[in-house]
Amino acid sequence: MASNPYVKSLIWLVCSGGVGYGLMLLTEPSEEKLERIKATGGPAHLTNEELKKLQFMQRMREAATGEAPPIYMQKKEK
Repeated sequence: MASNPYVKSLIWLVCSGGVGYGLMLLTEPSEEKLERIKATGGPAHLTNEELKKLQFMQRMREAATGEAPPIYMQKKEK
């Protein structure tokens, strides 16, 4: 039975899935660590170039969701 390739494949699949699940549980960060990461990840620590990228992505997200009119359709008022 162990010489059957389907059985071997199933055994390898179950074992590797178990190892992956075990590693996922082993490396799970604690709530304290997540809060510390969230606290230090604010926009105050971004460079000027990263701020420009963030603003661009926010404008694109607003245009995609319909919150703001698309950028290419905005007309300057005189």
